[in-house]
Amino acid sequence: MFNKLLSFFFIFFFSFLQSQENNPVVKEYPVFPICKLVPVKNQSICFNETIAEHIEKYFIFPETAKELGLQSVVNVFFEIDVNGKVDKLFAKSSIVGVEFNDADALNTANSIFEQAAIKIFNELPVMKPGKIDGVVKSFPVRIPVTYRNESQNFDPNDVFSLENIDWAPLFPKAKDVTPETSITLFKENMQFYVKKYLKYPKTHNDDSNQVIVFLDLIIENDGNIFEINSFGPEDYRVQAEKVIKKIPSLEPALKNDYPVAISYSFPVVFNKK
Repeated sequence: MFNKLLSFFFIFFFSFLQSQENNPVVKEYPVFPICKLVPVKNQSICFNETIAEHIEKYFIFPETAKELGLQSVVNVFFEIDVNGKVDKLFAKSSIVGVEFNDADALNTANSIFEQAAIKIFNELPVMKPGKIDGVVKSFPVRIPVTYRNESQNFDPNDVFSLENIDWAPLFPKAKDVTPETSITLFKENMQFYVKKYLKYPKTHNDDSNQVIVFLDLIIENDGNIFEINSFGPEDYRVQAEKVIKKIPSLEPALKNDYPVAISYSFPVVFNKK
């Protein structure tokens, strides 16, 4: 039997957010017809729940992929435009658990999943468009949809530690990696980014020679960092989190050849020069 994992999240991109970090914008989510009587403050919840129900309703595992035993994480990108319609819809599949030596065969396999995922979101109804600071705006969205074999002895919604997975997340261009070396390589790459991008706070009042910030990350089953929790002095936490935000999208962690989410905690050490 095959199933999908409805562990997904939404990312809304606004080109002006980075320049207005200190001036939070007021967002009103696009409104599904079924959510029109829901209070504005609860519209984000209704939007997410309705999307989940929509995927559940229209999800179909491609027969060809099922017969071949293929699995994939498909990132679906689209906008809810100013007319409340789905626009700029496209999908990017990443086959997991299988290695292809033929590029054309890999592209064909990915295309099977991409077309299946696109069909799901082509069925979205017209909505009341979203607003930013009271002005109607397009809402870009990314949703990872996972196609997986459900014959497994673990809950795919769980978040695993590094010690309980077969493959750690892989950074781009990783080569000659084995399951045994993937965890070590993952940790080394994390430290590489810390050493390369970590900066001492410009305005700090700490007289100690060393300050430690502890980071706790959730890396989702599509390889993106979903959540960052930090513990330590405020100015140092900000700098440590900036480093994590520079980390690119990774190949997801695998357990029994299934992409899974992981948690990873580690200290970031600031040494006074």
